[in-house]
Amino acid sequence: MSTFADPSKAYLWLDGDAFRGKAGAELPEDVYAAKLEGFDAFGGIEAGFELTSEQSITKKKVFNYRQSAYKVARDPLDEGMKFRAVDNTKATVMTRMQGGKVTMKGKNGVIEKGIGEEFSLLVRLDDGADKTAFFCPRATLSAPATRAAMDGQNLDGWEFAVTFLEPCQEILPKVPEGLKEAVESTEELGDEDSHFG
Repeated sequence: MSTFADPSKAYLWLDGDAFRGKAGAELPEDVYAAKLEGFDAFGGIEAGFELTSEQSITKKKVFNYRQSAYKVARDPLDEGMKFRAVDNTKATVMTRMQGGKVTMKGKNGVIEKGIGEEFSLLVRLDDGADKTAFFCPRATLSAPATRAAMDGQNLDGWEFAVTFLEPCQEILPKVPEGLKEAVESTEELGDEDSHFG
């Protein structure tokens, strides 16, 4: 039997929250704080979060080399996240407005949608003992929010497909053994001498 499998190194994220901030926001000093200055919570999230990643790869071939592809060309990495928000919160409404506004007509608030906007996105997860988080300083919707069927069976909610416009910063629950030492050694060398990635 395998002696390498270790359930203490596997995670089953049972709870989590998503927050929206201004585009270009900095990573909060404590992403797990009870209150995050400058960020608004989406509230209820149905069925968790799904990270997405796409990258087109073209294999270059030459006539006089047949052992394998000669070179591989990679397009820019396209990453994002999908989730369904079901609470009618400031963060949810602002995101589905896409840069629009709410206009008061009498006592009624009426949404006027825009054509798109950028914002920062913070998602944090925990399984009771461990935590992880994802933060993107600049993100935007890749498509208008899709609304769930209003049929008495589904929670009224909005499916957000978010595209990251800057690299997503992933906070590890724990740094694996042996990796932390490698990171520390590259910090001692300095960025110009480091090839660790």
